[in-house]
Amino acid sequence: MGDSTHDDTVAIQSALNRGSNGKTIYLPPGTYRITQTLVFHGDGTGSAVIGHGRETRLVWDGPVGGRMFLSDGIAYSRYVGLSWDGQNRAAVGFDHAAGKRFETEILHKHEAFRNFTGYGIRVGNQQKTASAEILYHNCLFENCGTALGFLTFNDYDNTIDGCEFRNCGTGVLSHKSNFYARNSHFENSRDTDFLVQGEHGSSIRRCTSVGSKRFIQEQTIAPLTIQDCQVARWTGRDPALYLQGGPVLIFDCVFTPAKPNQAAVQLGGGVQKLLLSHNQPAPVEQLVYNPQAGHIYEIPAGQATGVVASASQHFLQETVSVSGRVFDAVRDFGAIGDGKTDDTAAVQATIDAARVQGKGAVAYLPTGRYQVSRTLLATGENYSVEGSGFNCGLIWRGESGKPMLLMDGAVNVTLANLAVGMHDWGEMSHGDDVLVTGQDGKPCRVILDGVYAYGMYQKSPEKHGIHFLNLTAGSVVDARHLQGNIRITGCDRAQLLFRNSYEGTVTVEGEAQSGKEKAESGDFKLEGKNRKSKIENRKSDGGLIGFLTRVSTVSKPALVVRDNNSVVMSDFYNESCDQIAVLSGKPGQPDARITIQSPKLHLNTTNALLDIRDYKGQIYWGQSQFYCDPKQTLIRSEGTQPLQLILGGNAWYQNRPRFDLANSTKLTLMGNVGVPDTANPPALGGISSALDDLRRLGELDTTVALDWNGTKLK
Repeated sequence: MGDSTHDDTVAIQSALNRGSNGKTIYLPPGTYRITQTLVFHGDGTGSAVIGHGRETRLVWDGPVGGRMFLSDGIAYSRYVGLSWDGQNRAAVGFDHAAGKRFETEILHKHEAFRNFTGYGIRVGNQQKTASAEILYHNCLFENCGTALGFLTFNDYDNTIDGCEFRNCGTGVLSHKSNFYARNSHFENSRDTDFLVQGEHGSSIRRCTSVGSKRFIQEQTIAPLTIQDCQVARWTGRDPALYLQGGPVLIFDCVFTPAKPNQAAVQLGGGVQKLLLSHNQPAPVEQLVYNPQAGHIYEIPAGQATGVVASASQHFLQETVSVSGRVFDAVRDFGAIGDGKTDDTAAVQATIDAARVQGKGAVAYLPTGRYQVSRTLLATGENYSVEGSGFNCGLIWRGESGKPMLLMDGAVNVTLANLAVGMHDWGEMSHGDDVLVTGQDGKPCRVILDGVYAYGMYQKSPEKHGIHFLNLTAGSVVDARHLQGNIRITGCDRAQLLFRNSYEGTVTVEGEAQSGKEKAESGDFKLEGKNRKSKIENRKSDGGLIGFLTRVSTVSKPALVVRDNNSVVMSDFYNESCDQIAVLSGKPGQPDARITIQSPKLHLNTTNALLDIRDYKGQIYWGQSQFYCDPKQTLIRSEGTQPLQLILGGNAWYQNRPRFDLANSTKLTLMGNVGVPDTANPPALGGISSALDDLRRLGELDTTVALDWNGTKLK
C-alpha cells in the first residue's frame, strides 16, 4: 500500500520471490511499513530493486534488534532510489550475507540509511561464500552505529564514492576486508570516520571530515593511501589519525585542529613507514605527534595539487537527471529476445529512434538475449542505449571479425546495463564486443555504465572485449562500470576515465599492431593511424588514461602496455593471476610513465610478476600488498632503453622480490615493509611525478562526469 499504516512486508516479499534472473521490483513513492526481514534469495542474478528516491521510504516497525533486508548471494544486482529508516529499533538496514553463491558487482545508488542501532549496511555476517566488488554511490548514512561494515575475508573491493556520513558511531569499518573511499564527506562520527583493519590495501581519497572524534584508526599489515583529504575540528584528545602497521602515504591533505598546536598524526608501536608530501601543516614535527616512532620519507611537492576546497565540502548529489522518451525494442519494434530469432533490424530501429529523438531518449532492451547478424551502430547525440542489466544482452550470429556494437562519433551517448558477447552465452565469432571511435577526427563523449563484455576468467587478452580506437584530443570516456577485456589503441590525447572496471585484461597501445587497423560495419569504414605525438603533447592536450577501482582475477596477464604508452591506476587489485603486467616499448619512442598503486598483488605461477621489455621512462609501483606464491617474486626487465623503476611504500607478505634487471634499469626501493631501502639516493623527484599522475587522475574524476547535455557535474 505504501500508506505508512498497512503492513507491506508480505507484498514486497512476494515481489522478491516472483520471477527469475534479471527481474525488476519497483516501489513507487510512498512509505512502506516493514515488520519482518525482507529476504532476496533464489533466482535473482542481475535483478534490480528500484524506488523513487527520497519519496520511497521503507520504515521498520518490527522487533527491536531486527534487520530490514537480507541479500543471500544475489550477484550483479542493483538497489537504486530507496530510503531505509530503522526508527532506532532495527539493528541492521541491509545485510549482504552470501550463503549459497558468490555475490559480486553489486550497486547501491541514491539510497539513504537512517537510524540503525547496528549497521546501515553490513557485509559478511555469518556468510559462507563472499560478497565483493560492491559500489556504494551517492548514498547517505545518518545516525547509525556503524554506517558501512565489512567484516570478513573475501569481502574485498568495496568502493565508496560520493557518499555522506552524518552522526554515526563509525563511518566505515573494514575488518579483514578492504575498500576504496573517494569523494565522500563525514560529520560528527562519535568514534572514528574510518576503522581500517583489513589484510589488503585500502585508500581514502578526496574525503572531508568535520567534527568527528577521529578521522582514521588504522591497525593493519597492508598499505594505506590518504590523498587530498581535509579534516577539521576533530573532537578527540588524540590526533586525527592513528597509524600502526603497513606503509602509509599521505599527500595533499589539510588538517585543521580544534585546539592550537594539536598534531594530526600519531604513530603506533613498531617502526611505521610513513611517506609524506605537500600536507598542511607542512613541518613533520607539527604534523606528526611522535615522528621518532616511524621512518618518515619527505617527498617534494609536485607540479599539480589537490582539488578538495575545504573540510566542509560535500559531494552528495541531491538531484539526478531523468531520462527522456523510452523506445522499447520489444513493445515498439517487435524484437523477440529469445536468443534464436534475428533481432538485428528491431534493435537497430530502436537505437535509431532514440538517436532521432535525442533529448535524453532511451533505446531500451528488456531482459532477454537478442541475436544480431550485423554490427549495430550508435552514433549521433544525447540519448542512451540501455538494457535491464546483467541478464540482458546481445548474441552474435553474423560475419566473423565484425564488431558487435559500434559507437562511432557519439556525443553524450550512454551505453548501460547490457551484456555484449559474454563467454557464458557461448562461443561467438565476432571481433570487438563494443568498438568506440571518433568520426572524421571529431571528439566523442560517451558514458559506459554496467556493460558486461568478454574477458572474465578467460586468459585471452586479445579476444573480443571493449575497444577504444583512435580517440582524438577533446574526447571523453566516462566508464563507470565495465566488465571484461579493455583495449585502448591510439587514444593518448583523449581523456579516458575508468571508475570501476572488473576482470579480463587491460591493453594500452599507441598504435595498432599492424600499423593500420580497420574496422568495417556496413557502409562505415574506420582506419587507425600511427601514433606520432610525444609525451609533452599528451600533457598539453590534456590526455590521460586513468583507472580508479580496477579488479583483475585469473588473468594472463592483467595489464599489457605497448608502444611506451602512459597509464595511471590508483587501486589495481589482482588475485590468482598467472602474470600481472607486461610493459614494453620500442627504440625511438618518447619517454612515458606508468604509475600504479595496487592493494593486492597475488601471483600463483613462476612467471615474472612485472615483465618489462625496453620500456623507456619511469615505472612507479607503490602502496601494494605483495601476496604471492611462490615466495620469491620475480621482477624482470630487458633491453637498452633507460628506465627508472621505483617500488615505494609496498608490503611484502611472507614473500620477497627477486630482481633480474637490465643494466639500463635503475632500481629504487623506498619505504617498503619486508625489503630494505636501496643504498643509492631515493628517487624523490620520480615519486613527485608519480604523485602528480595521481593528482591529475583525481582532477579528472571530479570534472569528467557528464549529464545529458554534456555539462559537468560537481
